[in-house]
Amino acid sequence: MATPTEQPQPPAGEEETFFGGAPARVTIDVGLNRFVWDLRYADATRFPGMILWAGETRGPRIAPGNYQVKLTVDGKSNYQVKLTVDGKTMTESFEVKPDPRLTTTAADYAKQLDLALKIRDKLTETHNAIISIRDVKKQVEDLVKRVAGQPNAKPIADAGSALNKKLTEVEEALYQTKNQSSQDPLNFPIRLNNKLAALAGVVSRSETPPTDQSYAVYDELAAQIDAQLQKLGQVMKTDVPAFNQLVRDANIPAVVVKPQ
Repeated sequence: MATPTEQPQPPAGEEETFFGGAPARVTIDVGLNRFVWDLRYADATRFPGMILWAGETRGPRIAPGNYQVKLTVDGKSNYQVKLTVDGKTMTESFEVKPDPRLTTTAADYAKQLDLALKIRDKLTETHNAIISIRDVKKQVEDLVKRVAGQPNAKPIADAGSALNKKLTEVEEALYQTKNQSSQDPLNFPIRLNNKLAALAGVVSRSETPPTDQSYAVYDELAAQIDAQLQKLGQVMKTDVPAFNQLVRDANIPAVVVKPQ
């Protein structure tokens, strides 16, 4: 059974949530192509079937200020390929201005963005952990099914069940796995990732710096998530290798031919 060595990326076909969608990509069709930026950072990682209640996984809005857009061709930025149109390098600077009706300062926007990015990154870390958990659990389940009826199958099945139980405990602390429809959170309590995603909305929808309460809630949720991730890390470090060793010692064949 393989153990993920890098943070997994969200699988293709990921489900939409209440907010946000797949990252926008500029088209590369022959002729004129248009790209509209939503003035947001990249979204948090999501996973298939994820259902949140009033939780936001969209990337945070950028702070007002000066920005630059540049064209990239064949993996090289225009600084390297020096692509020009009518003698002009394909680099443009622009300014995103704040709402003139507001009194929000640059420092206020910076504080809001800093906390919003921390929430986004912690959500991504949480969801990557759930993706890893589900990947390992499926490998264990598939192996147990494949060796059913073979010699030494029962010890492997028992060990696989114990391993997946530990993984499920972490998964259920991070995400409400009973959610099957958008209304299910009314019946089943939201878990840590949903609480953090809800905080993202509270922080991002305001035109003021985060409140002391928002910082306190983030610190509390991040600490609880980190505790679960630490448990997961220990399982991946000790229990998964032990299970792999058990399978190797049992000399399980790579291919099992079932009787006709």
